[in-house]
Amino acid sequence: MSLTAFYALAAFALVFAIFAVTTANMVRAAFSLAITFFLIAGLYLLLGSPALAAIQFMVNASAIPIMTLFIIMMTQSRSSAGPRTWQIAAGLLAAAAALVFFKGAVGHGDGQITPVSPETLGVNLLQAALLLFEVASVLLLLAMVGAIVLARRRAG
Repeated sequence: MSLTAFYALAAFALVFAIFAVTTANMVRAAFSLAITFFLIAGLYLLLGSPALAAIQFMVNASAIPIMTLFIIMMTQSRSSAGPRTWQIAAGLLAAAAALVFFKGAVGHGDGQITPVSPETLGVNLLQAALLLFEVASVLLLLAMVGAIVLARRRAG
């Protein structure tokens, strides 16, 4: 694995993720999110997990941005107010907490990354993480329905 390529992809993913969160134009935010997901798929390829990269590409880099753009077009909300000061502070605090948590969680291993076979990944996703996937799908559905309800209230 090329360490330079990994750091370059990670830096670009971070830049586009920050742009997706801080921009006021919702369409630009959705496209920045899509680019971020593509870059993360590239990171998975560099880490030796093509099956996870394919899942990232099909689900996150393709389906979620398309659904986000669909919701933006349905609600006719092309822009939003910029982030407030307390939102920026809360985001930075959450990022710092996640960094501390993941640093502690990752620091216990031997530092070696072992590739996972597609069969093992499928078994883990359909057994151990099935409830998490179902919860995530219900939350996405609730967010979409909530956006449509809020848009209809404003219009009507």
